[in-house]
Amino acid sequence: MLKEERFTKILQYVNEMKYASLEDLMTLTSSSESTIRADLVELARNKKIVRLRGGAQALDIHSSSYEMSVSTKEKLEAASKRKIGEYAATLIEPKSLIYIDAGTSTNALAKEIHTKDITIVTNSNAIGEHLTKEGFDVYVTGGKIKLTTDAYTGSYTLDFISRFKFDAGFFGVNAINEKEGLTTPDFEEAQVKKQAMSRCTKVYVLADHTKFNSSSAVTFSTLDNLTIITDKRPSEGYKQVDIKEAR
Repeated sequence: MLKEERFTKILQYVNEMKYASLEDLMTLTSSSESTIRADLVELARNKKIVRLRGGAQALDIHSSSYEMSVSTKEKLEAASKRKIGEYAATLIEPKSLIYIDAGTSTNALAKEIHTKDITIVTNSNAIGEHLTKEGFDVYVTGGKIKLTTDAYTGSYTLDFISRFKFDAGFFGVNAINEKEGLTTPDFEEAQVKKQAMSRCTKVYVLADHTKFNSSSAVTFSTLDNLTIITDKRPSEGYKQVDIKEAR
């Protein structure tokens, strides 16, 4: 397929779907990964798309209030999230009560938990279902479901969480910034994260390296009194933040 034809197909697909992974575009154009990567570099340079690690997104959704679906997020930095999840699972102590936030990094954690004598509360239906099938004692918060992120939110969710005191909580985040702290696009999800964090003795934030030095619409926490688990710590800044690099 000629480059011009690939460009046309890529732009049509990205603008229609709003996001496309490398795998999507390789299948669409019957091209190699190296070819698609080069195409995305050129299209981004010409301001036709926004290039992301693992794919591309349309120009018209490049805003702090936009949020990708769970299925889309799962394709981004999958190996990094798996490594983070594996490390985070080692921090779960026996006989503890833990909270697991909805998200793709926390979902990676859920797949790596092996300590059976724990109790889990989550606002994710998918995480709750998976861990229940694995034999864990699990409570799902319930509330208003947000399908794009598989997260329960709203007053019912907040009230449910307020009844617990967690030994540890594991949270996802859309963006991390030294000035604005931890941010996410959705106000209601931010409120749930904030409430759950306030009920945790230890707070762990699971974030691959692409989340640093960016911001989203709603702040739900400062960077104090928590530990960020990442696959690669930032090269600059964040000197006062407790950051652990998964290995």
